[in-house]
Formats: sequence, C-alpha cells, structure tokens
Amino acid sequence: MRTIVVVCLLCLHVSLVWGDERSAQQLSELGSRSQLLCASALLYFNPLEREPDPRGLTAVFQHLQSLDTTIVQLGQPPALVQPLRVMQRLFTELDALPRRQRQRYPQLVRQLLLQQQQLRQAAAALQAPLSPAELAARLPLNAQSNALASLLLDYQLRHYPLPEQTQQPLSSEALQALERSIEQGFDSLLQRHPEHVEVLRKINSSYQFVRAELQQSTSQTHGGAEFYLGRAVIDLDELAQAVLVAGERSTVAVQPPSSN
Repeated sequence: MRTIVVVCLLCLHVSLVWGDERSAQQLSELGSRSQLLCASALLYFNPLEREPDPRGLTAVFQHLQSLDTTIVQLGQPPALVQPLRVMQRLFTELDALPRRQRQRYPQLVRQLLLQQQQLRQAAAALQAPLSPAELAARLPLNAQSNALASLLLDYQLRHYPLPEQTQQPLSSEALQALERSIEQGFDSLLQRHPEHVEVLRKINSSYQFVRAELQQSTSQTHGGAEFYLGRAVIDLDELAQAVLVAGERSTVAVQPPSSN
C-alpha cells in the first residue's frame, strides 16, 4: 500500500512539473505565432501589392486561430485575451477593406504590430521569474523558433511602408547578432537532440535556403521566406511539444519496487 501511495505522489509531482513546463512552452509559442501572424499580415496587407497571394490571408487567419486555442488552454488570462481580441478585430477590419482602400492598410497593420508586442510582453510577464536566458536554456527548441520568427518579422518590416513611430527593423548590428544566435542555436540543438538530427537538419536547410533572400536590400519582398521560415518555426514548436511529451512519458514510467 505504501509503495502505491509513493508511486501516485511521484506521478502527481511529475504531472505538476510537466504542467508548468507545458505552460511555459505555450507562452513561448504565443511569441513565435504572434510574430508569424504579423509577418503574414505585412506580406498580404501591403498597399504596394495589387494582387497579393491569398495564402497570406489564410496564414493570418490560421495564426489567429492558433493563438486563440493556446490562450484558452492557458486558462484565458485577461492580459493575453485583451490584445488577442483587438488583433482579431483588426484582422476583420483589414479583411473587409476593398483593395481600392489599401492606403488604409498601414495604419491598421501598425495597430496590429502594437497589439502583438503587448501580447508578447504579457506572455513574458506570465513566464516570470524566469529570465529570457533561463527560458532559452529550459526551452531551447522554442527559443530557436522565436528567433526564426523574429528574423522573418524583421525581414517583412524592412519591406513595408509603415507610418512613423512604429516598430522599427533591427539595426545592422542587432540583425547580425540574431543571425549568429540562430546559427549557434542549430549547432546546440543538433548536439542536444541527436535523436532528432534529421528533422533539425531539414529545418536548418529551410533557413539556409532563404538566408540570401533575407539579407537582400531591395524594396520588394517575396513569399519564399514567408513559406520556408514559417514552416520552420511551426516545425520547431511541434518538435518541442513532442520532446516534452516524450520526456513526461519516460519520467512517469516508474516501476514500483518488488515486494519480495
């Protein structure tokens, strides 16, 4: 009887720890997905584009759905719900605008970016007292996902006619530091997760494939970076979920000591 109680308490402890890990991971996913959402919005709702790729509109909607689902799973904290609802309203307004009124896009997209920043700040506050460095060490796959999402969003910001006093692209030095961090991140992940080398190499290949495009200085953006980096971000988040679940299962699988 005592053995059963000990095993049950151990399983409860593991469940609570896993729940904390999962919440931290979901909050990190809010950061990556909200950046992907804005990157897709910058691509599709660009006033310079007369016939944008409709897949961009689908992507914005899907990212909004993903954010909504994750926030529900987190218990709908008001600090997260409020910016999400505003983002949903802005998307509805953008989508309803006829193309001939595309000169209104930048102001609405600017508000979308501001709400995305508010959502990320709220998610970071809920992850406290862990620092960004501690979170990166604890959730390296999610950290890499957010880094790639930041790089994609920065790329789209550089090619969008935003109003003044809006989120600015990274400086040259900050961009180079982000790229170095991404390179180091892939090296570290390949060493840390040898069982997922094939998946990680495929994700890294997607990043390397569009790296030249990301570094170009022309005024016109392309959908290639959006497709490949967006897929890489989602793949990293999904891999992080799989690793967490696998770790939880292996920890729970505790054999009770023999009664002999």
